[in-house]
Amino acid sequence: MRILYSFTLFLVCCSPILIPSQTNAQTGEYVSAQLGKRTDEALNLLQGKTIEAGIFDENFRNAVPPDQLRALRQKISEQQGQALDIVSITSRGANSAIVKIRFEKSIGTMHLDLETAPPHRISGLLITGFEAAGDTIKDVVAAIDALPGRQGLIIQQLDGTGSRSPQVALDPDGRYAIASTFKLYILAEIDRAVQAGERQWSDVVRLGPKSHPTGISQNWPDASPVTLHTLATLMISISDNSATDTLIRVIGQQQLARIVKAAGHHNPDELRPFLMTRQVSVLKMPALRAQRERFLEANPADRQNLLTQFDNILSLDSLDSRILTNRPNWIDQLEWFATPQDIIKLLDHLHRNASEETRAILAINPGIGQDSARKWNYFGYKGGSEPGVLSYGFLLQSRAGHHYAISIIWNNSEQSLQESDLLALTTRLVNLLAEQ
Repeated sequence: MRILYSFTLFLVCCSPILIPSQTNAQTGEYVSAQLGKRTDEALNLLQGKTIEAGIFDENFRNAVPPDQLRALRQKISEQQGQALDIVSITSRGANSAIVKIRFEKSIGTMHLDLETAPPHRISGLLITGFEAAGDTIKDVVAAIDALPGRQGLIIQQLDGTGSRSPQVALDPDGRYAIASTFKLYILAEIDRAVQAGERQWSDVVRLGPKSHPTGISQNWPDASPVTLHTLATLMISISDNSATDTLIRVIGQQQLARIVKAAGHHNPDELRPFLMTRQVSVLKMPALRAQRERFLEANPADRQNLLTQFDNILSLDSLDSRILTNRPNWIDQLEWFATPQDIIKLLDHLHRNASEETRAILAINPGIGQDSARKWNYFGYKGGSEPGVLSYGFLLQSRAGHHYAISIIWNNSEQSLQESDLLALTTRLVNLLAEQ
């Protein structure tokens, strides 16, 4: 369940030297002669035109053979459309620049580095991400709304009371599967318990029960001693499912039900009992049809009893991993459910109550490119994905000191989703909001 998208060709650092500049005809910015020339050649490459292999230095050619370079260019073209022109060139000396390139579907950011000595061949070429084209937040929201399936979205400026009206809203009260975004409730409860003196971040517990990846702790020795801080960091930064299930066991599903209510979920029974990741995944298996039907027909209290009865069969060993990589599977019945407004309330709860330690954990992985995250004073993120489900939650502070919460959710019970489409639009949305 990962939310991070970038496209890397290759990068080798080099030390810039300064020589006389010239004006780039396309952008009007002052760049060195060699940067202007090599930028044009890089654009030709992305447009599929024939270029001389000699424009790259030997290290680059050895690392990225021509066939691989063509395959990489083709992949970008399939996802972003044809490369059209140069939007801007920001020099970092005579031999290094950040270049914005307009594609049919997006704006790409390319880091270009040249040799310091003539003939100044390309030594590094790194495309770090794409922003969806669109001049206004309204344009980008309309593009999100046009994606196949169902979409919910809220941009909310926070003032500490939650009384402001949303700046932007799209189906704010619709019920959606949210995948790993549910882990924010666990983080909120750990933070509450630590601040109340009931627990400490340094408390050591035993790892388990284990779940399927994403994550790394499923490969650690059984019952490894780990701190609550380590588990929370893994859960939020890389969406580690075994760390998550360990925390659910340690905290208790009943206690987690209380934090769901305290954080303002409109219907807390939607998350009762508070399911472990392995429980959700194993119950979706065809072999457990009878157990699944009993679970779905039961009320929240009886579901908790059924989970206890089923515990010995809801194990990682019994999981058929094919259900994790196929088409959407029971996403309207067996998942974690919330509305975009519920997620905004949860993010506002964290904004008003979270400790600095929790805020630091939430800021480890921005979910989008670092270039976009650096436009903000604070950038907290947790998202989630599975076939048919994408969910992004952001807690932000602008350079001007304004606080925002953003919830974006995309569900499609009929087909898997193209994550890069929503991520490009989300990146553009976040960048436009930063510019306000």
